[in-house]
This record gives sequence, C-alpha cells and structure tokens, in this order.
Amino acid sequence: MAKDTAVPNEVSAGQALWVEIRSPDGLIWAGTAKAITVPGVDGSMGVLPRHAALMSSLEVGRTRLRDAKSRGGADSRARFDLVSGDGFVEILDNKVLMLVDFADDTATIDVARARAARERAEARLRTPGEEIDRARAEAALGRAVVRLRYAGA
Repeated sequence: MAKDTAVPNEVSAGQALWVEIRSPDGLIWAGTAKAITVPGVDGSMGVLPRHAALMSSLEVGRTRLRDAKSRGGADSRARFDLVSGDGFVEILDNKVLMLVDFADDTATIDVARARAARERAEARLRTPGEEIDRARAEAALGRAVVRLRYAGA
C-alpha cells in the first residue's frame, strides 16, 4: 500500500475498508468499501472492517465490493464487480491490497473482444507443434472465459 495514501476517517474508525487493486499495468481501483469478496484459491472470502490480518493467494474470478467509493468520490456504487486474475491479497488494519494479473470492471467488458480472444486462444491451442507458447495461450483462454462468464455473455 502506498505510504502517501491518505486514509479516510471512516477507515481509521473501523467503519469501512480502504481497498487498492493493482496489476502490472498499475493502479486499477482505489477507494473505500463496506465489504469486499475476493476469489481465494480455497473459495470466496468475505472481508468486513476490523477483519483479522491475513495474506492469501487469489485465483481468477469475481471480486465484489459493496458500498464502494473511489478515491476522490468520483465513482460511488452500491455494488461494484470486477473480474480479477490470479494474485495475492493482504488484509491489515482495515486496508485491503490486491495484487492481481489483471482486473476489469464487469460493466465495461467488451464482449465481442473477449469472444475474439477466446477464439484466438482456442485456435492456438488446437495448433499442433511447438511453435506456440502453450502456457500463454491457456492463460489468455482463461481470461477470456472468465470475462465472458461475468459479463453475462
């Protein structure tokens, strides 16, 4: 978590969580939430204010924030859903830091693009020979499938 991040009073008082979601591309989302559910490797984990300290692995799936307000308050939603990739979550002192491979707002997923990505990855995996990076193609297929699942396609 960035040291220069000013934590709102409601987080310090244990009434909300400060959430940061980061990927290799940078900060995806930061703000407060009353609750967050993350896709842990052993199943979904719900986190509320005053949660015990925890560090855990995450798998590809849906991350759901309740009563979320982005930093600066420009975006406020009763429920905010993201599709997130493999990674890690750290929970400490009402702060949740997610480090994931990718994260997309389910409301803005481009379904046509995700379908095209799925078809490209499936075609690569059907290609015999060693010219393809199989792990990369499987990861692309997994991302496309989960995006389509949570975009409602």
